[in-house]
Amino acid sequence: MQSGQAEHHTLRADALSLVNDWVASVANVAPTSTVAFTLALLVGFAGLQAPLAVLGVGILMTFCAVGYARLNAWQPHAGSPYIWVGHSVSPWLGYATGILAILAATVANVGNITLFGTYLLGIINPTSTFDNVVVWIVSAAMMGIVIYIAIRGIRPSIQFQTAVIVFEYTIVVLFVLLALKREFIDAAVGTTAPSLSAFTIGPTGIGGLVSAAVICGFLYAGWEAPLVLGEESTAPHYNPGRAAILGMAFLTVWYTFLILVFQGVASPGDIAANGTDILKYAGGLLLGDPAGRLLAVAVLSAVFATTQMQLTESSRVVFAMARERLLPKSLAGVHARFRTPIIAGLALGIIPPLALIPYLWSQGARTAIGYVISADGLLYLAMYAVITLACVWYYRRILSTGTRELFMHGIIPLIGGLAMAAIFLYGMYTQPFEVQVVAGSLVVACLVVAVIARFVSSSPYFQHEAVAHEVT
Repeated sequence: MQSGQAEHHTLRADALSLVNDWVASVANVAPTSTVAFTLALLVGFAGLQAPLAVLGVGILMTFCAVGYARLNAWQPHAGSPYIWVGHSVSPWLGYATGILAILAATVANVGNITLFGTYLLGIINPTSTFDNVVVWIVSAAMMGIVIYIAIRGIRPSIQFQTAVIVFEYTIVVLFVLLALKREFIDAAVGTTAPSLSAFTIGPTGIGGLVSAAVICGFLYAGWEAPLVLGEESTAPHYNPGRAAILGMAFLTVWYTFLILVFQGVASPGDIAANGTDILKYAGGLLLGDPAGRLLAVAVLSAVFATTQMQLTESSRVVFAMARERLLPKSLAGVHARFRTPIIAGLALGIIPPLALIPYLWSQGARTAIGYVISADGLLYLAMYAVITLACVWYYRRILSTGTRELFMHGIIPLIGGLAMAAIFLYGMYTQPFEVQVVAGSLVVACLVVAVIARFVSSSPYFQHEAVAHEVT
C-alpha cells in the first residue's frame, strides 16, 4: 500500500490516555439518563429489590469486560467486535458480530434522538406542547452538534465528555443528597430510606430479579466503547481493556447506589406513573420549580454525551470494516486534519434525524420504531455473549497452564458470557411478543448479511483462518 493510501485509512495514534479511555466507557453508558429511563421498569419488575438485580448484572458485565480486556491484549483494533470473533472463531460469525455492534449503537442513537427535542423543550417550558416541526428542528440541530464534535477529533470528543461528566455528576450528587435528606431526615410520605433489605429476595422473587436483569442489558449498554479506540490509545494492548474493567466496576457501584437512592424518593405508584420522566418528577419534589429542572438538564446532558460516544464507537467499526473491504470502501475515509472517520460518521449521524421524521408524524411508525428501540438491550446482550465467549475459545489452549490463565481467560469470561446469553434468552422469552420478533429478526438479519458477504466479498478477511493462542 502506498504511503498516501495508508495515511488515508489511519486514525490518530497515541491520542488517549487510560483516564481518557475510562471517560469513554463511563460516558457512553450515560448513568443519569439510563436511570431516568429504566428506574420505573426496574422497580416494576423487582420492587425495592431492584438494586440487587443491578448489582448482580453489573458484576457479570464486569466479568465480560475482563474477557474484552484479554482480547484487546491480543489485538487492539478499531473494528474489535468483528476482528476478535472473526479471527478466533469464524470470519462469518465475526462479520455478523460487527454488523450487530453497528446496529446496536445506531438503534441506541435513534432512541436518543426521539428524546432530544421533547426533553429540551420540556425543560424550557414544561407546560407547553410543541409542533412536530419544531421538535424535529431542535433534535436535528442537536444531532448536528453531535456529529461535529465526533468528527472534530477524538481528543476534543473526550474533552467534551469529561466536561459533561463533571457537570452531570455535580448536579446528580446535589440531588442525591437532597433525596437522602427527604428519605432519612424528612421521612416524607411515600418515601423509603435505603437499607440492606434491598439486597435480599423480595416479594417479586427470582423471576422479578431476572426480569429486571433483562432491563439491565440496556442500563449498562455501552461500556465497551474504549475497546474500539485501541488504535488511538496509548499502550493500546493495555489501556482500553483496563479502562473497560475500571469503567464497569465504577458503573456497578454508581448505578446500584443511584437506584437504591432514587427508588425511594417517592412511592412505587408515583414512580410507575411518571415512567421515563421520573427524574424530572424527582427534581420537582426535591428542589421545586424551576430549580428542580436541573436534574432534567443532567439527564439531557447525559443523553447528548452518550449519543456522541455511540456515534464515535459505531463509526470506527464501520471505518474498520470498510478499510478491510467488508463495507463500501468510501466509508473508510478519514478527515485529513482530525484523523476521524468522517464519511462513516456522517453516514451514521444522519440516520437518527431521518428516523425521527416518521417517528414524529406517524403513530404506526412511532410504535414500530419504539419496538426496535425496546429490543436494543437484547442486541447488546447478544453481542456481549458472543464476544466474551470468543475470548474463552481463543485462549482455550493456555487454560491449563496456570491458575491465573484459567481464571482470567477461562472461568471469569465464561461466567460473564454465559450469563449474558442466558439473560438474552430469558428476555426473548419474556419480553412483549413484538419486541421478541424485532430482536430475533435483527439478530437473524445480521447472520444473513454475513452469509451473503461471505460469498460476494473479495476481502482477504474471509480467508483468515481462526486461530487459538499459542504459548511461546
